[in-house]
Amino acid sequence: MSVQFRDTITIAAPAAVAGDIMKAVQDWPSWTASMSSVDRTATGPLTVGETIKVKQPKLTPSTWNVTRVDAHGFEWASSSSPGVRNVGGHWAIDNGDGTCTAELTLSFAGPLARVVTLLYSGLIRRYIRMEAEGLRKAAEERAAAG
Repeated sequence: MSVQFRDTITIAAPAAVAGDIMKAVQDWPSWTASMSSVDRTATGPLTVGETIKVKQPKLTPSTWNVTRVDAHGFEWASSSSPGVRNVGGHWAIDNGDGTCTAELTLSFAGPLARVVTLLYSGLIRRYIRMEAEGLRKAAEERAAAG
């Protein structure tokens, strides 16, 4: 059983700008209130295999492992909650007109996925929307600054 949440947003900035902002995970608390802290011990570009600790309001801390990275974003996975495996995707695709579409996804799989998503679906949707809106604002500000 898998449950997926998804949000997309159009951003008035190139995909490379949005992708760079998403991949700088340690900076997320500066542009989205859905993140209290992101502890990344590595420096330089985000790489597959990295382990990152995340604290979010109203949730227990979680550990995420980066599973995929490219110029347009990244994917990471977490099994921090017993009986649930999460996969989060953060991607930006150029629209060909100087804008991009960002897609944020969060899937839940495992024996307790249904229960967790029933209990937390409202919070999950709010946090994904906060991240999308925060990303849009941060990317548009960076693109406008040159």
